Amino acid sequence: MITILKADYKKYNVSELEKLRIDEEKFYENFDDAILLQTCNRVEMIFDTEKLDEKKIEEMRINLEKFEIISGEKAIEHLFRVASGLESMIVGEDQILGQLKNAYLKAKEKGKLSKRLEKIILKAIHTGQRARLETKINEGGVSIGSASVELAERVFGLDGKNVLLIGAGEMANLVIKALKEKNIKAIIVANRTYEKAEKLAKELGGMAIKFDKLEEALRYADIVISATGAPHPILNKERLKNAGKTVIIDIANPRDTTDDIRELPDVFLFTIDDLKLVAEENLKKRLKEIPKVEMIISEEIDQLKELLDRMEFENAVRELGQYIENIRKKELEKAKNILKNKNKPIEDVLDNFSKSLCKKIIYDIITIFENLDNKEMFNTLASEFKKLKQQKSKNKT
Repeated sequence: MITILKADYKKYNVSELEKLRIDEEKFYENFDDAILLQTCNRVEMIFDTEKLDEKKIEEMRINLEKFEIISGEKAIEHLFRVASGLESMIVGEDQILGQLKNAYLKAKEKGKLSKRLEKIILKAIHTGQRARLETKINEGGVSIGSASVELAERVFGLDGKNVLLIGAGEMANLVIKALKEKNIKAIIVANRTYEKAEKLAKELGGMAIKFDKLEEALRYADIVISATGAPHPILNKERLKNAGKTVIIDIANPRDTTDDIRELPDVFLFTIDDLKLVAEENLKKRLKEIPKVEMIISEEIDQLKELLDRMEFENAVRELGQYIENIRKKELEKAKNILKNKNKPIEDVLDNFSKSLCKKIIYDIITIFENLDNKEMFNTLASEFKKLKQQKSKNKT
């Protein structure tokens, strides 16, 4: 089974996790049969082994005390929960599934995947996909940024709309992630630092404007999302009196808007308090979906166990086949030498060859079972051979 070294947001903040990050190239230079999964909220090393190579861990200067060690079935369950979004800071978020896929592709590209580990990772990805297709674990925005976009879509619709984003900081970036999936007609980004607005606009295929053009942009926009870091309001009734029908979503802290905006009949103002209610409502809906996702995980783990058992059996059969083939070749070589150098009937040589082959195999099997604690296994094997013999005798008659 697998072993996972895990450090995530539950124990560390972003800056602390940053210090625990592993150099990807060095990781794959040092470890085989392993995958490195790193995001802003987690650092996880997944190994196809139950016993870690402590020497290599030490060479990589990985501080084991900083990581939780999970192994066996618990490790597989954890991996499936990660892929399904149950271990994410935002329950059910989709980004982790893409990050796991990228980690898998990187390890595969470097030839660092054992067959077993590849099966496990692909099954985890499939489980994450099922969770999102068959449940509502990822529906509804639960971050302020995604909730702002959802609220705009719910109130006014986003298809074919002109959106004005004021601000280019961390909160604005959260809004962008949610906006990228929508069919917006045009997006304008305004910021006091024009270069930041320009960079953000490029990501969305929109246009940037300088802050002195804000009034003009307000008249053009159908939806305004304001997320600046200004210490005082930048939007008020006076500035919006000619804006026409507009939805204003203020996600700044402190607020970018004044309450007198609500007096304008065509302007609909939503603040961060409204968005918190939307986010909390959506989170409750997602949390209700967790038992459904856990059922999917349980089903997929059972299927994986069957798959891995089959793989182990097939590997054992291959090993047995190779072992018998090696004995056959040795005995065949002896028989050939006898035929060449001694004047013996071919029937006698073949008879001795077959007897010697069987004796060697039976002797080795007895030796193996003598060294096993479970003696019942030998009796079970003998019983199954007896049944097989009887079945073949019936088939002949």
